[in-house]
Amino acid sequence: MTIAHKAYLKPLLHAAKYPTVAVNGVLLAEQGSNKVVDAVPFFHFWNSLTPMLEVAMTQVDLYSKANGLRIIGYYEANERVDNEALSLVGQKIADQILKVEPEAFALVVKNENISSEEIAYIPYQYKEGQWRANKSAFSSPAFALENGSSPSLVVKSIREGLFDKLSDFDNHLENVQADWLANKDIVA
Repeated sequence: MTIAHKAYLKPLLHAAKYPTVAVNGVLLAEQGSNKVVDAVPFFHFWNSLTPMLEVAMTQVDLYSKANGLRIIGYYEANERVDNEALSLVGQKIADQILKVEPEAFALVVKNENISSEEIAYIPYQYKEGQWRANKSAFSSPAFALENGSSPSLVVKSIREGLFDKLSDFDNHLENVQADWLANKDIVA
């Protein structure tokens, strides 16, 4: 899987915007490709299996199909800095994606690395009947950053406050003008 800069950036901006709560969303890839090109932020308030999750997933599915994309993965940042585990809710959402996409994966944000020059994700892959962390995935051919400068560019974006321009589905529920699907103000 190759992670484009915008797909690397958005989940980290989401986590930076809401540093004291868990956040989550999905990752989008081009049709017929292993290139993850975008991320769509879901929640910072409701991080459970709710009807709103179903609404968000349906809207992202329609959006992705209309734009030649597909939902390939799930991301989350936990509320505790030291928690790098994929939550039970995250596992259930990733399971649903896996039913449609055999290459589905999840990324858990390494909160300690958000503002560092190191890769800030732990990929989880479905193996032997469960979601397993692959902490060496970015040092193997399994996962790669399209732009090796992405970690340092994220640090710069966070320092500049770019996260203030990011909207998630929760924001959209409060203000229907919030561009949570495309987040066009987030320029990669």
